[in-house]
Amino acid sequence: MLRLCLLTLCVLLCKSIPIIADEPSATFLSYTGNDLFPSYIISTATVDWNGDEQRAEDQKSEDDPELGEGEIPLFGDENGSVGVQIENVLEGSNIVVEIIGDGFLKKSVWQGEIDADYDIVHIYPKARWDYDALRKCNQQKPANLKIKVTIDEEEIADIDETVLLRSVNDCPFYIKLDDAGEDLEDVSVTFAAYVNENHPWIDGLLKEALSAAKDQELINGFTGYQSGSQEEVLAQVFAIWNALQRRGIKYSDVSTSPPSKFVYSQTVRFLDDTVKSSQANCVDGSVLMASILRRIGLDAYLVMVPGHCFLAFSDGDKENPTLFGLETTMLGSDNLKPVVELPKLPSKLKQKEFAASHATFASALEAGKSQIIENEEGFKSNEDPDTQLISISKARQMGVMPLGAELDKTK
Repeated sequence: MLRLCLLTLCVLLCKSIPIIADEPSATFLSYTGNDLFPSYIISTATVDWNGDEQRAEDQKSEDDPELGEGEIPLFGDENGSVGVQIENVLEGSNIVVEIIGDGFLKKSVWQGEIDADYDIVHIYPKARWDYDALRKCNQQKPANLKIKVTIDEEEIADIDETVLLRSVNDCPFYIKLDDAGEDLEDVSVTFAAYVNENHPWIDGLLKEALSAAKDQELINGFTGYQSGSQEEVLAQVFAIWNALQRRGIKYSDVSTSPPSKFVYSQTVRFLDDTVKSSQANCVDGSVLMASILRRIGLDAYLVMVPGHCFLAFSDGDKENPTLFGLETTMLGSDNLKPVVELPKLPSKLKQKEFAASHATFASALEAGKSQIIENEEGFKSNEDPDTQLISISKARQMGVMPLGAELDKTK
C-alpha cells in the first residue's frame, strides 16, 4: 500500500509560518490530519506500507526508484505519521527536526544533511510513541505537539500544534487525500487490530461451548481443520455460536464516531466491553466471533459492505476452499438458558433450544452467503473502500497486531 498520495493531504493540513521570500519555512504534517488515532498508531507500528521499496531519500539504495517528476522528497521514516514540510531548502543544509507530544509522544528527532536544492521537502522523524498511554486513551481529548526545526544551527520554526487524540475505540477505515474526498487511502485493515485471538476470556467460552456441545454429541473437541471435514468445521462454529447465544449477546447499533475532516472511522468495542455489556453492533459481533475462530485455528475474515459488517470463515480445503458468511447480528435472535443451567433442563427442552439455535445459525449462514455473492465483484476489484474482505491472517502477516486485552481478565 503506497502512501505517495500523502503529499496532497499534507499540504492541505499545513498551518503555515509566515514566509520570507526565499527563506526556509516549516509547517506541520500529519497523515490523519489533526486527529490522531491510537488504534492505527499502535496496531500498525511494525507495518511497512511500502514493502521492499524505500521512499526516504536518506535511506535509499541503488535498487530503490529515483524521485519521480512532481514528487516531493521524503526524509526520515517512510512510514511516519507526523512530521514537517520545509520550503526553500538548499543543498548541504544540516537540518534537525524535533517533535514532542504531551504525554503520548516522547522526544523524536531526525537530523541529516540535504543532498540537493529543493523547493519542498517532507521530514518524518522516527516517532517514539508512548504506546501504553495511547492504549489508555478511551475517550477523545485535545493534546499538544511541539515541533522545533533548525537549519545549520539556526532555529527557523517553533510550532505549537493542538491535535485531537481520538479514543482507542475509534477505528479509521479510509482517509481523504483531497478536500473533495475523491482520492482515498484504504486503511480498513486496522479493523483486524480489534480481533484478539489471545484474549484470556476465550478459554472459558470454549470450555462452556464444548460442555454444551458434548451433551448433544455435536463435537468432541475444537480441532480446527484437523479432521479435513467441512461438516466438522461447521459444527465447531455452531458450538461457539450456541455458547455466545447462551451468554446473552444481543445486537445493539451503537456505532457513532465523532466526525473528522479527513478520516472516516467506526467505533468498535473491545472484546472485554462486548462481553461485559452483552451488546454488540455488527462490527463488534464479527470481531468477537473472529477472535474465537482464530483461537481454534480457523481462518476468519471481516466482511465490509456498504453500511454493514459481518463475519466469514473458510472451511480449510486447500484445493478448493469454501468461504462461509455468517450474519453475526442474528446472535440475539434466541433466548437460551445459560450453559450452567443445562444439566437441570429436561432433555426435550435442551433439544428444543439447540434446534432453535441451529435454525438461527443456518439462517445467519444463508444471509452471509447471500451478501458475499451480492458483493463478490466488489471484493475482487478492491476499488471501493466500503466493500472489503479483510483476512485476519493476512493482516497479521502484514504486521497488524491485536490491540491487546485489558489487564483484568473478563469473567
